[in-house]
Amino acid sequence: MPFGNRILLIFLLGCISLVGKASAADSKFLRFVETGPREGHVDTAITSYRLPNGVEVALIAALHIGDEKYYHVLNRRFKQYDGVLYEMIKERSVDPAAVGGSGHPISQLQLGMKRILDLTFQLEEIDYSAGNLVHADMDPRTFAKLQREKGENWLTLFLQSFLQERRLQQSGAVRPFSALELLVALSQSDSAHALKWMFAHQMDQLEDLLTGIDQGIDGNGSVIVSARNRVALQVMDQQIRRGKQRLAVFYGAGHMPDLEVRLIARGFRKVRHEWVTAWDLRR
Repeated sequence: MPFGNRILLIFLLGCISLVGKASAADSKFLRFVETGPREGHVDTAITSYRLPNGVEVALIAALHIGDEKYYHVLNRRFKQYDGVLYEMIKERSVDPAAVGGSGHPISQLQLGMKRILDLTFQLEEIDYSAGNLVHADMDPRTFAKLQREKGENWLTLFLQSFLQERRLQQSGAVRPFSALELLVALSQSDSAHALKWMFAHQMDQLEDLLTGIDQGIDGNGSVIVSARNRVALQVMDQQIRRGKQRLAVFYGAGHMPDLEVRLIARGFRKVRHEWVTAWDLRR
């Protein structure tokens, strides 16, 4: 695997979780828009769906590291919903802030990327104490149990990503950056901007790069994406039964293609698609 793609895969694991069945969904949930010489913005989507009975659910795609302003915009948007269902593999009694400060390798990777790219961390900026935020994910014990049963771990996920990347390289759909390009970016006085610029150019490739990862070892979906998405929608069903009419699912952008497919299969119809700037790459 080329050096640039190894870096890109690590970046993806730490920043947008893992990509589901992108080819099965119509919407894009992550994009890069170039606006000038070495300037542009990375955006995540807020896509709303409605049932005939008026129940509305928004898929709010997240990048786990982003501009401080990005998370402030999301905090304000969350106030519009009866409930915001959020992802986080934790015990229900655990404070999300404690998860962010944990020694888990993914948390440490995200914190490292935050510093390198001069961005902020989702768990430090999102107001998880808001009364309408609802935990909608697995606890660590259940997650580990399901992964053991399926034979899934970070190595198997990485290998699936590697095989997909090879297929896309052969088709010309993916162009990794080189070690030399990375070194040049790191040596610049504005290295954070240069690195963000490099990663931003890869954003449109990310869904294609890891689209095969959610097939799972047995071809029936992965635990890291599909199984957790099922949990999120189970919590959504509970909230709807309690009379909530306007809900949001706040998960990593990589979960959204599969979630969209599941919502449409339940009779939801897409009614709105908006973009929020996560990285502003103006100098």
